[in-house]
Amino acid sequence: MTAIVRDENVRSGDPRIAGTRVTVLDLKRRVIDEREDPHVVAGEYDLSMADLFSGLAYYYDNREDFAAREHEAAAARREGELQTRELLRDEPDANASERAD
Repeated sequence: MTAIVRDENVRSGDPRIAGTRVTVLDLKRRVIDEREDPHVVAGEYDLSMADLFSGLAYYYDNREDFAAREHEAAAARREGELQTRELLRDEPDANASERAD
């Protein structure tokens, strides 16, 4: 059985295949979301098919946790975009003095 591990210092603590930097989400995005051939994905990541399918099984066993994390990440992304827009809106226009000349 392939071990799925987490380490906060590797790939932001995302669950990954032991001994690699390949995360469960890497596998899910390519095989499930993008519908890529699992054999090709396993070959590109230098994983056995057992490793790949163990990662996907882990995803399916923990779908609710992954969905919650994706929801939190999307909310944080939206908040960051809002803060960026506010900063840009409040920033004086650097080109305004050039246009006045």
